[in-house]
Amino acid sequence: MTADSERRLGRYRLRELLGRDGEARLHRALDENGQAVALWTIPLARLCADAASLERFRRTAAATAQLSHPAIPAVLASGEHAGTAFVAIAPVTGPTLADRLSDGALGLDDSVATLDRVLGALDAAHRAGIVHGALEAEAIRNSAAAAMVTGFGRAALSAARASRSDDLAAAGRLVERLLSNHVDHPAVSALLERLRERGAFPDAASLRHAVAGLTGTPLPASATAPKRGRRWPVWLGGLTLAGGLATGVVLMNRPAPNLPLPPSSPPAAAMNAPGAAAVPSSPATAPAPDAPRRPPVEAVAQALRAVPCALVTVEETGGRLLVSGTAAGETAEAAVREAVEAAAGGWEHGFDLATADAQFCAPLAGVAAALDANRGVAEPLTAGLATPEVATAEGSGPQLSSGDPLIMEIKAPARPVRVQVDYFTTDGTVVHLLPNPSDSGTALAAGASRRLGDRADGGRHWTIGPPYGSELLLTIATTEPLFPTPRPEQEPAADYLAALVEALAAMPDDAPTALAAARFITTGP
Repeated sequence: MTADSERRLGRYRLRELLGRDGEARLHRALDENGQAVALWTIPLARLCADAASLERFRRTAAATAQLSHPAIPAVLASGEHAGTAFVAIAPVTGPTLADRLSDGALGLDDSVATLDRVLGALDAAHRAGIVHGALEAEAIRNSAAAAMVTGFGRAALSAARASRSDDLAAAGRLVERLLSNHVDHPAVSALLERLRERGAFPDAASLRHAVAGLTGTPLPASATAPKRGRRWPVWLGGLTLAGGLATGVVLMNRPAPNLPLPPSSPPAAAMNAPGAAAVPSSPATAPAPDAPRRPPVEAVAQALRAVPCALVTVEETGGRLLVSGTAAGETAEAAVREAVEAAAGGWEHGFDLATADAQFCAPLAGVAAALDANRGVAEPLTAGLATPEVATAEGSGPQLSSGDPLIMEIKAPARPVRVQVDYFTTDGTVVHLLPNPSDSGTALAAGASRRLGDRADGGRHWTIGPPYGSELLLTIATTEPLFPTPRPEQEPAADYLAALVEALAAMPDDAPTALAAARFITTGP
């Protein structure tokens, strides 16, 4: 037969044409098992003008397939066949939000519920390094708690480049469209006014948090937890590369909280009452005294290892558990608190947590296995700051101040490795500190140490300066270089993360496990 119903693309049988977007086509299709899929296709010649564009399509499609969120249709497969690039996506039914709005505005509760789903999906995508690029009412199916954000798979087939900032601007327009009919509510009016302020909502998570408060929607634990009486201010910081390359850094410097003393433990056995006859006990049958109970530090530490978007530690202090460190975003902070609550076994516990930008969840999640592996070795990879000011800093000041050099001390694990050192900035950029154009020496002998950024060594060096912001230092150790040729010294973090995940996945099965060390830092003027 030659009917359209029998046209094929590899293992897919193409059914009816559902839509077009420029050169791209959307078909309903059936796979070899008869399962329906939504199949986006585009001629390779239109998509991939060069090898770099084709590689970007592959990376983006592969990274999108890793997204897992209830409001994002799953990407089932992607690839190229017979001169056509394709992305197969789980089909979604129902009217678009644009169709729904053409029948009249949504109520406030439905508008907030819709935005919660959409912004939650966008936040999850951005944390994974994925940008939508065409967020609008036409890309959203259904509304309220059933809303689904389509188009992430389609974005992989686009030759145009979009950024997180583009997505956030589109999200702001969507918020205005859904809430503009509810300006009689003072909270809505105030939120729409804030939307007009540049930088008022630096990420999807913060915008989602603000929208959720319009109707009293329960907020994450991080938003409702009582604040400690004394908090150090957030100091913003930046990093300037000698030669003009600029970026930024952040870290919180806080005192340990004052925890209450533990209650007295009840006696293991009651004392004989005065005058009562003493009952001799048999040494053969007397129970052994109970060992002192200790807070379950190891159990909580193990539970926290399952939270990929946080760098936290747990310790015992005064008979209580203290969890301290930094979480990348409020969702990660809430996950830390929930993990501790579940694993603490009723023991009292406290938190000393800082919250960094949610965008740093993506690099932490991308190397979660390597970070976990590093925690489990006797002689791990270490990467710390070696700037003199860091060693002597005390009190409430920042770790590094404007004009201070950024110097790192890296120590290899108990095996020879190649190291990749990356610096993730608040504006969605990554700067590769090693290798760099002046230094390609990434090899370290087993247990060997080296300094990076020391001006006295005559190599590349960096100085703290504006703009200031929240930053992440990430060091990865592998047996062979992760990339056959050095990456550009500075590039979009989303592009690098897709390539990094792919490089780690391509490591031979018999290769030693990759190790990673990460830390947040702070600077101030």
